[in-house]
Order: sequence, then C-alpha cells, then structure tokens
Amino acid sequence: MNTQWKNIVGHSELIKRLQTLQMEDRIPHAMLFCGAEGVGKAMTAEALAAVLLCHEPSAGQHCGRCPACHALAGGSHPDYFQLRPESSGKAAKSIKIEAVRELQAGIARVPLLSQRRVVIIHEAEKMNEAAANCLLKTIEEPAGQAVFMLLTSAPAALLDTIVSRCMRVEFGVLQHDELQEVLCRQGLQEAEAGRLADIADGSAARAMSLREPEVQELHRQALTLTERSGRLSVEELLQLAKELSGCSREQLIQWLGFVAMIYRDLLVLYSGSELPLYNRSELNRLTALLDRYPPARLLELLKLVQEYQKRLRSNVSLQLCLEGFFIRLNALVA
Repeated sequence: MNTQWKNIVGHSELIKRLQTLQMEDRIPHAMLFCGAEGVGKAMTAEALAAVLLCHEPSAGQHCGRCPACHALAGGSHPDYFQLRPESSGKAAKSIKIEAVRELQAGIARVPLLSQRRVVIIHEAEKMNEAAANCLLKTIEEPAGQAVFMLLTSAPAALLDTIVSRCMRVEFGVLQHDELQEVLCRQGLQEAEAGRLADIADGSAARAMSLREPEVQELHRQALTLTERSGRLSVEELLQLAKELSGCSREQLIQWLGFVAMIYRDLLVLYSGSELPLYNRSELNRLTALLDRYPPARLLELLKLVQEYQKRLRSNVSLQLCLEGFFIRLNALVA
C-alpha cells in the first residue's frame, strides 16, 4: 500500500487540491477518481486514506508514528476497507451485491481506531446493477463519519445517480517523462522504459502489458496491416480475420488501438506538429506510408476504427466483425 504522496509521479496540482481539502476539513464523503488505468488513481487514494485515518496529520501529510499509521502500514487498520472486482469461473470480474452488503456491515459500526472510516472501491464501473443500487443507498445516507473513494476508468458505465453524489476528481494521463520514471521505478531499463512510454498513451498499466509477447505481436501486426492495406485480396483478408478471431475481445480492441495510434502519428507527420509520436522508433516506416494515406482518408479510417472498437464491446461474432472491418478498410485505402 502507498501511504506517501512523494511516491506518486505527476498530478501535482490535483494532490495539492486534495491536501488543501483535508487540511480545511472539507473532504466530501464520496469522491469519484476518474482516469485511464495505471495513471496513479489507486496510489493517490491510498495516500489520502493514510492522512484521513492518521491521529496527528500535519500539512496534508500523515505522521507515520501514531497507532493508526502503524495499523495501516501493517494492513490491520479496522477502519480501512477496500473493495475489488472478483471473478467466478469463466465469468468476467465484477463487484456483486454480496460484497457491497458485507462492506455495509463492516462500516456500520462506530470507528474503532480513527475518527472516520475510509472505503476505496477499485474498478467501480464493474459493479453489477444490484451492487450499484445497494452502494447508492450507503452513499446517500452514510452511517457516521465515512469517506468513499470510487476509482474508475469508465465513469460512463456507472449509475448517473452515483456519479451525481460524488465529487469528481479527474486524473490526466502521465507525460512521457513521467511515465518513463514510473517504469524505471518498477525495474525497467531506461531504454525499454522510454520505448514503452512511446506507445502506452500515458498509462503505466498499459506500458507493463506491452511487455507481454502476445501484445507486442499485436503491435507488430498493426504496423504490418497498415503497410499492406489496399493490397490484400479478399481471400487474404478473410484469412487474416480468421487468424485474429482467435484473440480475446479485449486484445482485439487493443489491437485496433494500435492501428489508431499509427493513423494519428501519420496525421502528426502531415501537420508538422511537434507532438510526440506513439511509434517514434518506426519513423522510417511511417514516413514511407505518407503518400498512401492523405489526411482526409486518415480521418475516415480513424472513424472506422472507433466504430469497430465499439462493435467489439458488444456481443458480436469476432470473425464476422473483423471480416467487415477489413473489407471496409481495404476499400478506403485502395
């Protein structure tokens, strides 16, 4: 668990705001931490929890010496609660009503060690409808001093009634240098950290996933597809769709994200902008594609990618969805 503000990379203004609210005793009873996965939401929530539970906080910092701080560091603080999605069998991870009811029972008692209770709900968008409605009642009518911090990368998936009762705290993505620092802290060499930071779109979690061989292969295939688009036969397109349909829905959405990054890089090269490239290490391959991808076509292609990312999030046949995408892609680039 992170209890130190200094361990958080970036978000300096946001952290100052939270510290000021704590020092002025204006922390709301419910907050919604919104931002991409792996940008520091959980670390920030944990550091704030440490201050809120501390007996003698000073200047927005926990003391580290009181019984509450020792209990929190040892993982035994009775007034600190966390809720995470769980999976059963092959079902997707979710937060079920039973978990919320267990949480309600735990926070119903009087705080035992600190003046308040603190609850952190990770991936709050994964609450099922029953769990969300159950939590809503607790947020609306909290029993005693309790602070809820809901963490999410998809606020639109939450009940509007929950969102409206929380103070929204927006986390931006990490800048390249910040992300590289985070990755180096996790043991990566500077060169590898820089390469991953180029294509991770500001997310440490995404950067670490990019180290996995299957994800690296998806990135390679995205580049290859961009080079071959418009030159493939129908038979080759159908075969490619068949091969990729063996990937999971999440992997295919990620693969389309890599394709979109390439189109975005080409637009940046056209504009002469100083914005950093996601695929900076592939500059020569990108430059060779400029004649085949005029800006107007790139904008159409980006819309196409977004459309199929949305389709993949629904219950559609992966192979049929990919076949449709490739046929339309080939027609646009031909």
